[in-house]
Amino acid sequence: MLKVLNRALNHLEEWLIATLIAAATALIFFAVLHRYGTGLSIDLSKWLAARGVPVLPEMLKDIYLWLAALDVSWAQELCIYMFIWMAKFGAAYGVRTGIHVGVDLLVNRVPARSRKQVILFSLLCGAFFTGMIASFGGSFVSQMWQTGQQSNDLEAPMWIVYLAIPVGSGLMCFRFLQVAWFYYRTGELPHHNEAQVEGIEVTAPALHPLAAGPNEDLRGKASPLGLILILAPILILTICLGEKAGIIVMPQAMRAGTIFVLLIALMLTGIPVSIALGLTVLTFLFTLTTVPIEAVSMKLFTGIESFEIMAIPFFILAGNFLTHGGVARRMINFATSLIGHWHGGLGLAGIVACSMFALVCGSSVATVAAVGAIVLPEMVRNGYPMRFGAGIITVAGSLGILMLPSIPKIIYAISTGTSIGALFVAGLLPGSLLTAMLCGVTWYLARKRNYPRMTRASWGDTLHAFRESIWGLMLVVIIIGGIYSGLFTATEAAAMAAVYSFFISVFVYKALKFKDVPRVLLKAANTSAMLLYIVTNAVLFSFVLSNENIPSALADWITAQDLGWVGFLLLVNVLLLLAGNFMEPTSIILIMAPILAPAAKRLGIDLVHFGIVIDVNMEVGLCHPPVGLNLYVASMIAGMRITDLAMAVMPWLLTMLVFLVIVTYWPGLTLWLPTVLGMH
Repeated sequence: MLKVLNRALNHLEEWLIATLIAAATALIFFAVLHRYGTGLSIDLSKWLAARGVPVLPEMLKDIYLWLAALDVSWAQELCIYMFIWMAKFGAAYGVRTGIHVGVDLLVNRVPARSRKQVILFSLLCGAFFTGMIASFGGSFVSQMWQTGQQSNDLEAPMWIVYLAIPVGSGLMCFRFLQVAWFYYRTGELPHHNEAQVEGIEVTAPALHPLAAGPNEDLRGKASPLGLILILAPILILTICLGEKAGIIVMPQAMRAGTIFVLLIALMLTGIPVSIALGLTVLTFLFTLTTVPIEAVSMKLFTGIESFEIMAIPFFILAGNFLTHGGVARRMINFATSLIGHWHGGLGLAGIVACSMFALVCGSSVATVAAVGAIVLPEMVRNGYPMRFGAGIITVAGSLGILMLPSIPKIIYAISTGTSIGALFVAGLLPGSLLTAMLCGVTWYLARKRNYPRMTRASWGDTLHAFRESIWGLMLVVIIIGGIYSGLFTATEAAAMAAVYSFFISVFVYKALKFKDVPRVLLKAANTSAMLLYIVTNAVLFSFVLSNENIPSALADWITAQDLGWVGFLLLVNVLLLLAGNFMEPTSIILIMAPILAPAAKRLGIDLVHFGIVIDVNMEVGLCHPPVGLNLYVASMIAGMRITDLAMAVMPWLLTMLVFLVIVTYWPGLTLWLPTVLGMH
């Protein structure tokens, strides 16, 4: 009976989050069509009537009257509420599938017995946090019930909307306890491999804490490191409780330091970054401030109650459709027809295809997966060493977060209040320069090593390849043309891109079957929910930082050091490159950007330029171990060991470091295009 109920709950989770992301996308698409269809229908009716065309003018007039009478002002609000429910239920689904990311460097070095203890500790911490939030959320919903408050546009009872917090958090708590119990009994953890490429049957190294399986020896002595990992956050919590009880008096600087030390201590146990952020905030608010703890429930809701944040799941959905929809193959064919006859032609085509796919995708991992799975086998068949091709694609795939749409750019824009449209456009010239630099290195190495060249394609072949790829490239027009012309907001452009990607993948290229669409929706919703849950808890963390005046104090301190903008950017690059060794880009940006941006602004550094500098640092982190996801994806496709691939990428990785210096100290490269287009 319990198994049947659990299976039903699993299906409900999957159905709910997939349905919500599909419905929200369709809703925004319809709202945009309604906005422009109303005026277009009456204008077209008048134009046809003036030319004596029968029947059609009256039909269009009827359409206009129907559209004009239809009020869809509630669409945006409903879309936000849909995504909030999706984020809360999707976060619980993410616990079951193991998608929540954490820092596992130390955990995986601990012997099996102690590792099991540390992992159980982290799972129980997750259950404790989500259980507390469910409790606070229940109290908050009860208050909303009593006040009878309604939403602005939908006029729906707000208690129903806020019910997502206790229900989603309660389900998440249950999932943490369920995973902990299953792990305790079997030694197995749910494992979501971010580097998995469908159709590639190669096992990559784990990107999450390694489970202490049943075949490992759990009878040895406990490791001191495992004990330290568990006791460190408990000790810090004890110190905070001592401050609350009046036993210890901490100065302001020590209170601020406690926030970061506790966050690091929690993350080192392998706790998901989102939970570590939330637990840090909960501890700090409960022990070191007088802020009502119930305010956490409100922040957990309002943290993602923003239409701009909705661009994240829409772009993720568009990227998933593009990855499965045959777009990459056609872009590769077009690039090969242009430059395949040059030295290193297939490698050059791979780089150019990555840059074209990056114009419409927004994800480095998806770019490496989509382009690499096609280009790498072809390069080997044509006589190129696998090391050469894998090194190229690993680094060129990082263009996925630098060119037009980019999830890290959206995260940065939300964290710092910067224009999303300006950030999108600002990456075009730097991305083009990086493409040229990577191509230059590839051409030089291929010429020096005398790698094979392809036969020059005829103009007819090139034209045919362009016609095949034009459907995918039209997304650039939708995204930038729509935002620049004012037709769409960034979020609306993302929704239009998702619908368009679905259309060309299913109906034009026919590479994606209708029966596979739910799977794509579920995968996009799962990834989106994980990111939105990190964003939610990062908003809580930023709230604590602002309440303690830490960003402003840090900006004052940096200004007092007289580093200047040159020294400050050097310091930022070193800090971000170090962080890229053990954290993924979203977490780094959400934690670092709100702290560093005020100091950058005070030193006269443009925040759009600063965002691109951070973005390029994130690119570098994706291309080297131990957590470089591009590296793991390429290793799976190439069947290479990580250590071998880490050496193979060196020529292009060093090129990217040179590029980082150029972008850092040449603001005009970043700012010229958005300024010319009037977007900045």
